[in-house]
Amino acid sequence: MQARPEGAGALDALHITDARKSRRGLIGTIAVLVVIVLQIAIPLVALLQPPPQKFGFQMYSGLGGVTATVVDGDGAERSVTDFDQLVAKYRPDTDWLPLLPEAICDSDADAAEVRVEQSGRVRSIECG
Repeated sequence: MQARPEGAGALDALHITDARKSRRGLIGTIAVLVVIVLQIAIPLVALLQPPPQKFGFQMYSGLGGVTATVVDGDGAERSVTDFDQLVAKYRPDTDWLPLLPEAICDSDADAAEVRVEQSGRVRSIECG
């Protein structure tokens, strides 16, 4: 049987402690790298989709301005300019196409048709 030198147990414990610290350091480094990659990848994927996308770089500026046109029963067109009266707080970063035409129809008794344009997209509905 080979005799172990004095202090060999302490050296073994030191190696085990160093290995654990090294493993924890590697796990911590990997976790930080994963977070950094996610912070870049998620907005990058959202950037490749039509704006605005939640968590995308263009999240607050992707939609651009909104124009609304009301056509009355006689066929006369007029622009709607006071959106704050209709929607409480007009924000250009909101997608207004799904709901704004209906809100304009409800608020304007003379409207026969409403057309809303935003970022090259158009939605028209007939009121009534």
